[in-house]
Amino acid sequence: MSEKIEYIELRFTDLLGRLKAMVVPCKPADDLKTVALDPAIKKGTSCDGSSVTGLASVEASDLRLDPDAVSIIELPLSEPRTAAVMCFVKEKEATGSSDAYFPFDTRGRLHEICETLLSGELQLRTKVEPEFHFITIDGEPFDDAGYADTYPRSPGMDILLELSSALINIGMTPRVIHHEVGEAQQEIELDYEDARRMADNILTFKNLARAIAQSSGIDVTFMPKPFAGEAGNGLHCHIQLWDGDKNLFGDYENGGLSETARHFIAGLLEHAPAITAIANPTVNSYKRLVPHHEAPVYITWGERNRTVLVRVPMFGPADKAAVELRSGDSMANPYLLFTVIIAAGMDGINKKLIPPKAWSENIFEMTDEERRDNGIKTLPSTLSEALDYLEKDPVILDAMGPKIAANFIKIKREEWQEYISNVVSEWEWMMYREI
Repeated sequence: MSEKIEYIELRFTDLLGRLKAMVVPCKPADDLKTVALDPAIKKGTSCDGSSVTGLASVEASDLRLDPDAVSIIELPLSEPRTAAVMCFVKEKEATGSSDAYFPFDTRGRLHEICETLLSGELQLRTKVEPEFHFITIDGEPFDDAGYADTYPRSPGMDILLELSSALINIGMTPRVIHHEVGEAQQEIELDYEDARRMADNILTFKNLARAIAQSSGIDVTFMPKPFAGEAGNGLHCHIQLWDGDKNLFGDYENGGLSETARHFIAGLLEHAPAITAIANPTVNSYKRLVPHHEAPVYITWGERNRTVLVRVPMFGPADKAAVELRSGDSMANPYLLFTVIIAAGMDGINKKLIPPKAWSENIFEMTDEERRDNGIKTLPSTLSEALDYLEKDPVILDAMGPKIAANFIKIKREEWQEYISNVVSEWEWMMYREI
């Protein structure tokens, strides 16, 4: 068997953020630099958009995948050797592919938003903390270990380290690898990258996590709330806004947060209800967003306070300043998530919005009356409610683009209707079967 790279996965995503791919042969190559110059990269390939959720209708199904060569990697565990590259989706024309971003392509939409809202040398950089569970093939927790337990108490540590090594080998930067609070719950923190690259990385991370787990005879789930009564899986996003080599979130003269950072926080809080539909896009997402399980519920911010929605982690030098949006989960399409984060934050900056009072108190321990008296509002409690807010927020809708927004809302409304009309839960069975 050849020891050279022989195939390329041309990868893209559907509207919901699920990774898709078309595989094409390439000239046998020893390394990625050679593969990046292969005619297959320049040519791309066709795909049927009508068969991909949210991409196109039957009447406009002929699309092309336009590879973004800077994203090329070699896939671990692949035999024969296979490269992978993220693609933009383009409309197919008689003369080839259009250069315009396809209005249903969420990856293209993120790139377009970065080009239009982040002018000059502005760059949104993110660090993410994807949480997930190792599960057995039957869907049970793989272990009963707890926070920061290691081998042999945490029997999946070798799989976690294998995943981390694979990430390093393809160019990602894991910062911390550990067992999380919940049974069988894991986390690998991924260090700061440009938001466009981080969105690619999140999809690659999820794909690799499942591939490596399955090669070891287990599986993973990124469900926000896979087990009742246990900690849920979030996707905390640490955010920095850079202008060239300067982090605009740090106050270089007085220390602490800059006014720009405060405006950005105010924008996130102002648009938080609508953002929730994107950051928490499944029925299951809202079973994580409940008090006392380390997930945010109230639209608040504060320094080092893990009960608020937007937290300011402790930092020293001004160039380390960041804000952390704690509500998201890995069911989110990362391209849409970063699109709406940029739109909300930049709306706050452009309008010079002022954030409300920062809280150091435990918001969960306040009474309803105390929260009401302090003007503390609550995130949407269901997918349907979040969609209601999304439909009323022109800033977030405009950022998504009319076609993506319309398709997203339609698909998610149908998902909600199916859940409330057709799903009979175990709780309902136990509650009502003998009445």
